[in-house]
Amino acid sequence: MPLTEPITQPEVRDALRRIAGTDLGLRAVRWSTRFLSERRQAERYRVGRVFLAGDAAHVHSPLGGQGMNTGIQDAMNLGWKLAAAVHGHAGEALLDTFEAERHPVGRQVLAMTDAFNQLVLGRSAMTTKVRGLAMRGIVRFAPARRRLLGRLSGIGIRYPHGSGEHVLVGQRAVDVLTTSGRLYEVLRSGTFVLLAGPGCDVAALEAAVKAYAGRVVLANHQDHRLPDLVLVRPDAYVAWAGGGQVSREGMRAALRRWCGAPDTVAAANVEARSSSR
Repeated sequence: MPLTEPITQPEVRDALRRIAGTDLGLRAVRWSTRFLSERRQAERYRVGRVFLAGDAAHVHSPLGGQGMNTGIQDAMNLGWKLAAAVHGHAGEALLDTFEAERHPVGRQVLAMTDAFNQLVLGRSAMTTKVRGLAMRGIVRFAPARRRLLGRLSGIGIRYPHGSGEHVLVGQRAVDVLTTSGRLYEVLRSGTFVLLAGPGCDVAALEAAVKAYAGRVVLANHQDHRLPDLVLVRPDAYVAWAGGGQVSREGMRAALRRWCGAPDTVAAANVEARSSSR
């Protein structure tokens, strides 16, 4: 049926009877429109200076309510990277991570909404049986519930991390309590947050962070579930983490990779203080 074709009252009544077994006493339709559910994903999210996000990058079934969430997450991922590039703190490598991180997420969302379509809208006896088994499994088993809720909410989305990196890298950071308030409140500044655990040399970290003034803030915490140092991105994902005896060079390399080059004057002062110790 063409999208421009008006929806008639008999058509709505017939649909209700097929779906619910009754027309529910329908007497009048005040407003109606036709909706076309498409399934598409752009092959590339970045080509040169052009970036695609939200509905321009992916469209899919509305089942699961993933459209707005995924689009907002695209924007959160891309926004701080573009800001870093505009201010001269990021190069091509950081901008390329937008597609590397978000394209697989879009692909997963399409696969999930496709499965919802088949499971919810399928009318065969086999689909009905599978639907019942799936719902019972989700309701009964906590891990299945957590996994599904994590996917639907976006909290469970993880970005890939390199070989040898801490398991937290690429995950959404836990909203721990810090000396500056809750982590997610500290992130409202739009900067990176370097979380320092109880055993860290705070004075040395403060000196190192000064070379990234306006880009990184230091926040101390007492949460023993976290490693000594955790560098959290502006979009609340873990960029780097290190436990045990974390080398100063390892932390510096992570800061350079994600936050750009340090301020030369501030960096020189930091080096002078470090050499004098």
